[in-house]
Amino acid sequence: MWRTIGQKSTVERLSKSVADSNTHHSYLFLGEPHTGKQTLAIELACALNCENIEEMPCRSCRSCTRILDGKHADLHRITLDESGVPEDVEVGEEVRRQRTRILTEQIEDLQRASMLPPYEGRFKVMLIENADRMTDAAANRILKVLEEPPPQVVWMLLAENEERLLQTVVSRCQRIDVHPMPPAQLERHLVDVCGAAPEQARLLSRISRGRVGWALQALEDESIIEQRISRVEGAIQLLSMTYAARFDFSREIDALYRRDRAAATDTLDQWTIWWRDLMLVKTGCAESVVNIDYVNDITEQAQRLSLEQIRDYIGKLSEARRDLDINVIPRLVFDSLVYTMPRITRPLASGIGLPVVPRNKGET
Repeated sequence: MWRTIGQKSTVERLSKSVADSNTHHSYLFLGEPHTGKQTLAIELACALNCENIEEMPCRSCRSCTRILDGKHADLHRITLDESGVPEDVEVGEEVRRQRTRILTEQIEDLQRASMLPPYEGRFKVMLIENADRMTDAAANRILKVLEEPPPQVVWMLLAENEERLLQTVVSRCQRIDVHPMPPAQLERHLVDVCGAAPEQARLLSRISRGRVGWALQALEDESIIEQRISRVEGAIQLLSMTYAARFDFSREIDALYRRDRAAATDTLDQWTIWWRDLMLVKTGCAESVVNIDYVNDITEQAQRLSLEQIRDYIGKLSEARRDLDINVIPRLVFDSLVYTMPRITRPLASGIGLPVVPRNKGET
C-alpha cells in the first residue's frame, strides 16, 4: 500500500503504470524540500520490485523491506552530505566540492552498475537526489545515459529547481511534480492520524508551509522547532542590530555555510519567509502569514517599514540565493545581505549571533 500522503492523483497514476507494466525508464521528481519526493520515489522502487502482485507495494515482502531499509542490491543512490565539511583551505575546498555537487565520477559509477542485469529484483533503480546540483559534466553524462537507457533499469532524479537542470535532461524524464499539502488538510492529518494536539497541528501545518516531511519530523523531534525559533529570532533581531554586529553575524553564517550548507540556506529561507510575512501584513493579508506565533513582531516591524523597503529586500534575498547557486563567494553574499537590510533603530530583542536564545513564547 502506498503511504505517500497529499499526492493522491500522482500516486494513482504511478500505481496504474506499475500495474499495467507501463513504467517509464526515467522519472524526474520536482518539488520543495521535505514535500515527499524521496518517499514517493522509494515507494515506486518498492512497487517495481514488490513480490506481492495483488498489492504493490505491499511494504512487507522481502523485496519491499530491503528497499525500505536501503539494503536492496538493485537500489543504487547518490545522496549529498553537506554537513561537517572541514574549513581547512587546502583540504576543505576539494571536500566541499564533493559534498555540494554531484560529480561525473558518481554518475559513471551508476552507469556501470546499470549495465548489469538486476540481481535480486525485477528492476534496477538508480536514484539521484539533488539532481539539480550536478556539475555540467555530470549532467551531460546523465543525458547520454537517458538517451540510450538499458532495459530493466529505472532512473529517478530528485530535484528542487528545474532551472538548474539541463532542459534536455528534463525532456527525457517523465515529470512528477510533488506539491506541498494545503495547510488545512495537513492539519487534519496531524490531528486524526498522528495524534497531534489541535494547536500544535495548526502551528506545524502553517510553519511547515504544507511540507509533510518537515511537519512529521518536527512532530517527533523538538530540536527542529528549536532550530526554527532560533532562525526566526535571528531574522527579527537583525533589523535592529548595528552594522558592526550585522557583519559579525555575517561571519557566523559564512562559517555555518562552510560547515553545513543546508543549515545556512535554511536560515536564508527563514529570512525570506519572515519578509514575505511582513509583506502580507503590510498589504492587509495577515491571515496568510506563515509565522503565526510571531504575529505581534511581524505587525510591529511591518508598521515601521515601507512597502518599497520590504519588496526591495525580498528581491535581494532571491538574488542572494541565485548568487550562491552560481558560486559567488558566500561571505560577499552574506555581507551584502546584512548591509542592505533596512534598519529599525529601536531594539526589538536582545542578543546576537547564531544560534539566538529563544524568547519566552508568551511574549509574542
